[in-house]
Amino acid sequence: MSATLPMMIVGAIAGAATPAIAARFGVAARARPWIVVGASAGAVLSSAIPPAAAAVWALALAVGVPLAAIDLGAHRLPDALVLPAAAAAAGVALVGGAPAAVAGGGLLVTAYALLAVLPRSGLGFGDVKLAGLLGTALALLGWGALAWGTALAFLSGGLMAAALLVTGRATRTTPLPFGPHMLAGALAAAVLFGSEGTQQAVDVGAVVVQVG
Repeated sequence: MSATLPMMIVGAIAGAATPAIAARFGVAARARPWIVVGASAGAVLSSAIPPAAAAVWALALAVGVPLAAIDLGAHRLPDALVLPAAAAAAGVALVGGAPAAVAGGGLLVTAYALLAVLPRSGLGFGDVKLAGLLGTALALLGWGALAWGTALAFLSGGLMAAALLVTGRATRTTPLPFGPHMLAGALAAAVLFGSEGTQQAVDVGAVVVQVG
């Protein structure tokens, strides 16, 4: 586990709180599966990300677990969870001397917003707002993590949609939750790039910021 933040405990607490949080948005959820999900994600993150990025990723984990349950159950990502977490992540990144990470969050929000307004995109503005949180967390690990986290989210979502179409469990017009795929893509990218995050330099607006 990380020496600075026990991610596994954060994930387990988030999972234990998920039924109560989800119930506020009309979604029924059982605690045990989400505790397992949260603790497992926390264990993965604690071994992958550098200590300098731990606080932002803890925020993403803490809200990501209940958001996944709510999106799966109600196809929504409530502002009451997403917006405070995204703002807090940006604030932590700025205080930590990583404005490039905030720029990464803004970049991902812009990209998702452009996709969301396309006809038949399937993306909602809850996804756009979640992109702000995940973009900041991913950009702390480098631009490669930001790019791959985004690509893996769409790959995961596309494969799931294809599987549901092939099995007849969905049609081309069936709304499908995308938030869990965004979270899974971010987690996978953290594993791929986390150990390199503190060694990468990112250049935004001619200002070089050493991440970590």
